[in-house]
Amino acid sequence: MGTPEWMPPTDTERRLCEATARGDRDGQLAAVAGEDLYLAVPQQGQDPLPVYDDPVAGGKCIPVLTRGMLPPWQPQQFFDRVTVEELAQDWPNDKWCLAVNPGTPCAAYLAATGAHRAAWLHARGRFGVRPGGLLSTHTAGPLHGPLAHGLACGAPIAVHHSVPWNELGTVFLDHASDAQTLREQWSVTDPAAWQQRLDQLLGGQFVPAGTEKALRARADGEEDAPEGDAETADTGVPELAARYEERFRTDGLLPAGGQVVSLVALDLAHAVNLVRRGLGARLCAPPQAEQAVTRIGAQAREAYGSWEEFGAGYALGRMLAFDNGWFGTPYTEALHVHRVLTQDPASPWRGLPFV
Repeated sequence: MGTPEWMPPTDTERRLCEATARGDRDGQLAAVAGEDLYLAVPQQGQDPLPVYDDPVAGGKCIPVLTRGMLPPWQPQQFFDRVTVEELAQDWPNDKWCLAVNPGTPCAAYLAATGAHRAAWLHARGRFGVRPGGLLSTHTAGPLHGPLAHGLACGAPIAVHHSVPWNELGTVFLDHASDAQTLREQWSVTDPAAWQQRLDQLLGGQFVPAGTEKALRARADGEEDAPEGDAETADTGVPELAARYEERFRTDGLLPAGGQVVSLVALDLAHAVNLVRRGLGARLCAPPQAEQAVTRIGAQAREAYGSWEEFGAGYALGRMLAFDNGWFGTPYTEALHVHRVLTQDPASPWRGLPFV
């Protein structure tokens, strides 16, 4: 059997490969101008910049990687996110080149004289920052089976950040920001705290208990409503949740007559994100992460019967946490993410069976 044809991991590498095959230097720059690039963090005793002599470029280069070309997770191997704008502003030597993905099928070498760096800045201004709300798939990541199903439970947050939904590896965004988010949003700074938060999320402990009880009671056909919440007259579901459900039916997050059965999708999506950031911050290792994500997928199946049900539960949980009846930016963002995941043919919610 011959060697299988190499497949670009994400759309960024595909565009870079196509530009290189055409000999299109402007296209190479366009492919990376709006993207995050990754610069290896020097380990103790190493030079601050990983400058090396590249035989293809015929001189010294500083290597960076696109997101899809990051190596597999290693406990002591870290990368900083940089942009062509930051590189242009801090470039140390006009004679050096920028090597993008050197030694790979999607390598590109960009000259870095003052005029070239001005072109980097122009391209960054033209193409801007990679926007949020994009669906991305890593072709080498899990695409089928329990692990892919669990990762798909975190797809709303992956789409929000425009990172591959099915990646479980070196970074979520980058080592520093992954650690910062865990510290500032979850008070997680060590493996024990990470495990504690994961267990709490798997237990659905962050969604409003009264609303969750009412939704589940209604889904089970029970009459008794929970006490203590402002209630609608017939279902016991808090009025704010009922208002969102009505709007969801209008906007297609729920079918006509549809209802949200549980809010735990929000905690389960956050649990996937906690795992991915925990890997990035080196608070857990891949075997532990895979086990956790598989467990998340199993719990999602216990609470929901379809991706549409899961998505509506996630959206309602997010609205109760961040929108509070305003139908503002959090609502429009959640509506966009839901539509991407339920309508895009490349979405895992279209391609992966829920049960």
